[in-house]
Amino acid sequence: MRRIYHRFPQSIDLDFELARSFQDVLVCIARMHETHTTVRGADGLVKERIRIQVADGRTQFLDLDALLPLPENVTEAADFRVDLQRTLLTPEKRLPVAENIFFLRIVDRGPVTECYIAKEGRLGDMDAMDLRRMLKGACE
Repeated sequence: MRRIYHRFPQSIDLDFELARSFQDVLVCIARMHETHTTVRGADGLVKERIRIQVADGRTQFLDLDALLPLPENVTEAADFRVDLQRTLLTPEKRLPVAENIFFLRIVDRGPVTECYIAKEGRLGDMDAMDLRRMLKGACE
């Protein structure tokens, strides 16, 4: 079943192909969902968290957990909302540093998968190339 969001941005920041099948890319995206890493930043430890939602009913997004396993529930094309959150971890409290939201569309093209990325708004310190790097890393 195609899962397309009717308000996917018309202005695309990045268009690229992954040399993997559509089903493999779906597995990679599911593997990225609800993961986090901790890195040392200039101000201390920073937690980077990834949350992913999939288009549902053409007008909204559904949490990815409700649709797992993805390869059994998605075919041909799918739109995702990828939320990358950064939080500064201090001994006293956690402080939100940045939130980057991207729209990701993947389309089945046989032996390769075509990917389109569009960033929502201008806030945050990441761009489409950062999401591409993360997606390619999850697929290796």
